Amino acid sequence: MHLRFFLSSPGDVADERIFAQQVIEQELPKDPLLRGEITCEAIRWDDPAAPVSMPASLTPQEAVNRGLPKPSECDVVIVILWSRLGTPLPPNIVRPDGSPYLSGTEWEYEDAINAKPAPHTLLYRRKGEPDFGDANDESAYDERLTQYRRVGKFFQRFRNPDGSLNGGFSEYDSPQAFRDQLRSHLRAYIRTRLSAVKSSETPNRSKVPPPYNRIAKALASRTVVPIIGRGISSSGRPADTPWNAAAPKFLPSGIELSQFLANDTEFPAGSERDQLAEVASYYEAFHTRDALHERLREVLAPGSLANLSVPPLYTFLAQLARTNPLLIFTTNYDTQLEQVFQAAGQPYDIVVYSELKDLGNAVLWWPHGASKPETPAPNELYIDLDTTTVIFKMHGSIHQEAEWDSFVITESDYVELLSRIASKSAIPALFATHCRDRSLLFFGFSLREWNSRTILQSLNRFFAKRLASASDEEIQSWAIDESFSELELKFWQKRGVYPYEISIDRFIEQLRERLTP
Repeated sequence: MHLRFFLSSPGDVADERIFAQQVIEQELPKDPLLRGEITCEAIRWDDPAAPVSMPASLTPQEAVNRGLPKPSECDVVIVILWSRLGTPLPPNIVRPDGSPYLSGTEWEYEDAINAKPAPHTLLYRRKGEPDFGDANDESAYDERLTQYRRVGKFFQRFRNPDGSLNGGFSEYDSPQAFRDQLRSHLRAYIRTRLSAVKSSETPNRSKVPPPYNRIAKALASRTVVPIIGRGISSSGRPADTPWNAAAPKFLPSGIELSQFLANDTEFPAGSERDQLAEVASYYEAFHTRDALHERLREVLAPGSLANLSVPPLYTFLAQLARTNPLLIFTTNYDTQLEQVFQAAGQPYDIVVYSELKDLGNAVLWWPHGASKPETPAPNELYIDLDTTTVIFKMHGSIHQEAEWDSFVITESDYVELLSRIASKSAIPALFATHCRDRSLLFFGFSLREWNSRTILQSLNRFFAKRLASASDEEIQSWAIDESFSELELKFWQKRGVYPYEISIDRFIEQLRERLTP
C-alpha cells in the first residue's frame, strides 16, 4: 500500500517538519508491524532540496500547475502550528462564500476537511507562548504578535460557546513529544487501513468468531492457562486516547512506557523511541539501574493504581477463581491484577521471576498473605495448583517494598532470561508440567518486539504438545487482540495458536454470557 502524507505548516515549526518527514519516510516503513506492507511519501509545497523546511511560497493554483497534489488528494494531511499561521494568500483566492483565508495553511487545512471523501486529517498545536522578540522593534514585534493572534483565531473553531475545547486537534510540549504523538497516531491509522484492506480481501480473518463455547468449557474445567501481555492496557480505554503520566486514567502501553522513559533522558532522536528494551537499556547506561527502577515505580507502584480503569479481564478471572483455581502468566510489572483479586476477596500466591543477582536463580514466592517472599530455586517450588490460584509474573514485578522490585526490561535482562529459559531455570518445573497438557489463552500478548517473539520461541519445550499443528481433537491455544500484523499472524499460526482479532473487552463479554448460569 502506497500512502501520501501532506505536510502543512509555517516555518516556525521547522523541527517538527523534519521529524514528521523522518517518521513518514524512514521510521514507519521500517516498523516491524508495517515492514513490507506500506510505502510512504511526504508531500510538501516548499523546496524539497532546502536543508530546513520553510513556509510554502506557492499558491494553490501554482502548486496545481506544477503537478503537485493538493491536500485533498493525499491519504493523510498533517497540519502543525505554533506562533505563525503562515503567508497570506492573494486576494483572488477566497472561500466559495467570498470570505478570505487567514493564510495558505488555513487553505490547505480546509481543502482537506471539505473534500469528499476527506483524507485523514491530523492537526497539532505546540503549547507555550513563543518569543515575540524585542518590544522596541515595533515592526517585527507587531508582526509576530499579529501572526500569533491569527493562530488563536484559527483555533477558535474548536471551542464551544462556553470556551471549552471540543477536540479536533492535539497539543504537545516539544518537537520530540510531537514526534512521538505523530508516530503513534500514524501507526494506528495505517494499521486500521491495512486491517480494512485485508478484511475485504480475506473475510474469514475478521468474521470468524472465536470458539467461545470451547474456551468457556476449558476455563470451567481448568484446562487452559491465561497468559496476559502489555496489550491489556488498551482494555477499557477509549480509542485514540493517549496515556497521561501526570494524570493517568489507565496503565501505559509498552510503547507509551518506552516513550515516557525516552523523554526522561537524552535518547537519540533518530533511534526507535518505542522499543522499550532499547530505551530502558539506554536509560540504565546513562543513569543507573536504581534510577530506572525508581522511574518505573513513579508510574507503576501499587499506590498509584487506585483510580485507574480496571480491565474487565481481571474481574472476570477473579470471579472465575472462586470455584476454579487458576495458574495465570503475565508479563506486566504492575500489581493491578493482584489488587483486583484482593478486592474480590480471592486468595492467591504470587511467584515472580527474579533478576536480583544476590538471589542467584531463585524465584520470589509470596504465599497468600505473606509480607516477605520465600526464595526457592525454580525447580524446588511446590504449590498445590489444584487448590491455589497462582499469578506468575514472568518478567518481574513492582512491589509494595522497593527492595523486592524485579524487572526484565533492558536488552541484557532479556538475554539473561533467554539464557535461564535454555537452562530450565526461568520457569518453575511445576508450572511447565502444569502447562504441558493444557491450552494457552493469550491476551494482548504482542509479538511486535524481537524479545517477545524470541521468548515465545524459547518456550516451545514447555508447550510442545500444543505449539504444533492442532486439530479439533488435540489441545488448542488461542490469541486474542484488537488486531495482528501479518508477522504476528504467521508467528502464531506456525505455533498452533489460533489468533482472533477482537477487543479483549468484547471477548470477555461473550465468555461471561456462556459461563453465567
